[in-house]
Amino acid sequence: MSNGNGVTAALSSAAGSVSDKAQEIGGAIADKAEAAMKAAKKKAAPVIKKAKAQVKKAEKSDAGKAVKKAVKGAKKKVDAAVKAVEAKVGGKKAPKKKAAAKKKVAPKKKAAAKKTTAKRKVAGKKVAVKKKAAAKKTTAK
Repeated sequence: MSNGNGVTAALSSAAGSVSDKAQEIGGAIADKAEAAMKAAKKKAAPVIKKAKAQVKKAEKSDAGKAVKKAVKGAKKKVDAAVKAVEAKVGGKKAPKKKAAAKKKVAPKKKAAAKKTTAKRKVAGKKVAVKKKAAAKKTTAK
């Protein structure tokens, strides 16, 4: 009985020959494609030159300058909007908002502390008054 070494060798040889043939075909295609690209570039060169010249001419015109100004203004607005969104969403708060938040929080805490101490004093007085009234009633009997 055979252990399969002949089959493995045959498959390996076939895979090698397929790989070689694929490389040959790929090379031939690349050569033809390169030649076609060169020819296309030669044909397109005058058209590309004319298009570039027209673009430069349009940029120098009044309309082109107006478009450039509009684009610059739009970019500035977009940048400002992005910064505002990042400040709100990204955790980067504006310094003015941080200061305002701290000012608002601090007085509330102080006011709350004062109210609680005032209530304790009032409650303490009421308790003392009630005890005195109860003491008077017991002595009167």
